[in-house]
Amino acid sequence: MSEGRDIIVQSLAERASRYGFPGVRATNYYREWPETVCLLNLQKSAWGPQFYLNAAVWLTRLGAERRPKEYNCHIRWRVDSQMEDEQSKTFTQALNLEHPLPDDHRLSLIKEGVDAYGFRLLSRCDSEAAALRVADECEPRVLVALVARRQEKEDRDG
Repeated sequence: MSEGRDIIVQSLAERASRYGFPGVRATNYYREWPETVCLLNLQKSAWGPQFYLNAAVWLTRLGAERRPKEYNCHIRWRVDSQMEDEQSKTFTQALNLEHPLPDDHRLSLIKEGVDAYGFRLLSRCDSEAAALRVADECEPRVLVALVARRQEKEDRDG
C-alpha cells in the first residue's frame, strides 16, 4: 500500500509546488496570506486503503494559526464534492488503492482533480472576502463556520 500512497503523494506534491503550497509531512500543503491560511490535506480512511482530499481555509482575523488542522478551519470542503457525479466517482476510485488502476492513470486522475477543485480554488482564497466568495460559489458543498458568517455580516452591516 505504501507504493500506492506514494503515487498519491507524488501527484499532490507536483501540483502543490505549481501553486506555491509547500508540503508538511507529505499529507498537508499550506499557503499563507495575510488574511488566510489555505490547506490541502490528504486523509487516510480508518477502514481501508482509501484516501480523501480535504481543502480548507483558516481566517487569520478569527485566530492566529500558521498550521491549522483541516477540521478546525473556518471554510472546508472535500475536493471530490465540487465535481460532477461521474468525475467524482472516478476521482474517488483513483484515491482507493483497492481499485485496480494503472499507476500513470491514477496519477493523472488525481492531478486533474486536485488541480481544478483543490489548489486552484484554494489559490483564489488570498483574502477573507475572496475565500467567502469561493465558499458562496461552491455552496452547498462547502462548510462555513458560523463565526465566519457572523463576522462577515457584522462587517457588512458595520
